[in-house]
This record gives sequence, C-alpha cells and structure tokens, in this order.
Amino acid sequence: MQLITEAFLRALCLPAGSGFALPAGAKLSPLAEEFARAQHLKIAPFAQSEGAPWHGEMPMTQQSPVPGGKPEHMTHLNGTTLVLKTHPRIQLRGKLDSLEALVLLTLQEAQGAQRQQLEEVYTFTQAILGCEVKATPMPPLRLFGLNSAELRRASHHPKEFAGIAHPVPHGDMGRLSLALNYLRTQVREAELCAVNAFAKGTRPDLIEALNRLSSAVYLLFLKSL
Repeated sequence: MQLITEAFLRALCLPAGSGFALPAGAKLSPLAEEFARAQHLKIAPFAQSEGAPWHGEMPMTQQSPVPGGKPEHMTHLNGTTLVLKTHPRIQLRGKLDSLEALVLLTLQEAQGAQRQQLEEVYTFTQAILGCEVKATPMPPLRLFGLNSAELRRASHHPKEFAGIAHPVPHGDMGRLSLALNYLRTQVREAELCAVNAFAKGTRPDLIEALNRLSSAVYLLFLKSL
C-alpha cells in the first residue's frame, strides 16, 4: 500500500482549500491527515484504473495552480499534469535525451555513408522522443530504406546482410565498431525504459520503434566490421 506522508503533501506546496488526488490503494498517514485537515485540502480518489501504479501524478487546472511554480522535485508530464521526476515516462525522456547525445558522439567517429546513416538514426531518435512527449503516433517505420520487418530480418540473419556471422565484440574491433556496439546497448536500455513506462502496452509503436532502432544500429555495427 502506498502511504502518503505529511512531508510529501508539504512538498507539493498546495494552496489551502485545493484538491489532492489520492492514488488507488493509497492512504494518508495520520500526520498527513492532520495536515490535510489544517489546510482544508479536498482529498479525492485519483482517476486511474484500480491497481495501476502511481508515480506522483498531480492533475492541475488553472483554478488550482501551484504557488510560486512547480516544486523542484516535480516536473510537467504534459501541460496539465505534474509528476515526480522519478515517473517512468520522465525517466524514458531522460534516457532518450542521453541516447541522442550518444548518437552524436558516435557520429564523430564515422565518415561517408555511415555518417549519413547515423544522422538518420539521430533524426529517428528525435522523432521517438517527440512522439512520446506530444503523445502522437510514430510515423511509418523506415531506416536505411528498410521497413520494420526488413530491419528485423537483416539483424537476425547477418550472413545474408553483411556476409558474417553474429560477431563477439572484442577490444581490437576499432573505435567506431566499439562505439556502435555501445550505442546498440543503450538503445536496448531505452527500450526497457519504454516497456516500463508503458507497462500496459499503451504505446506499442514506441516500443517497436526502439526495438527496430537497436536492429538498425546493429546493422551499422556489422557494416563497420
């Protein structure tokens, strides 16, 4: 059971008489109840599916703004909802931001066609982040002229694609190859963050996009060898 403490309520800086959305299955601690009564807070159930995980979401309206701006430990999930910075979707955004930075670093090691393909990877990563933040669907998936099914097949059959078997990374592969291998692992971590953020399968398009992005980076890794 989630226990909402007095310290947590105080940190939200809610104005007296405003509302607080109590997550499903949660309860106020005795001190939190006293604080809520003293501040005349209106405690109401949070509008979410029963048993769904709660991550500190606090719906806001223009009638109940947070005085002085949002608390430092919270951030906007969208234009109307504040969440804790540990919210899975905020963690996913941070991971995608880091991924973009890593793509740019890897790009500095590449030349010619591979540089152009990494620029395509960068644009695709930006699109994933943009679609998550704006809650818009991903456009048709295509990288290096390959669609989703073709990317998956190529990554599963490296001999057909690159003429070599699945390689075991080692320290003598060269800087670009090692950078691409590391980039591939970070795409995988971003995919796990997406699965955690959308545990009920509400954004299969984002998860598929990250899965195929890791395939695309793996193909670049194969090409570098």
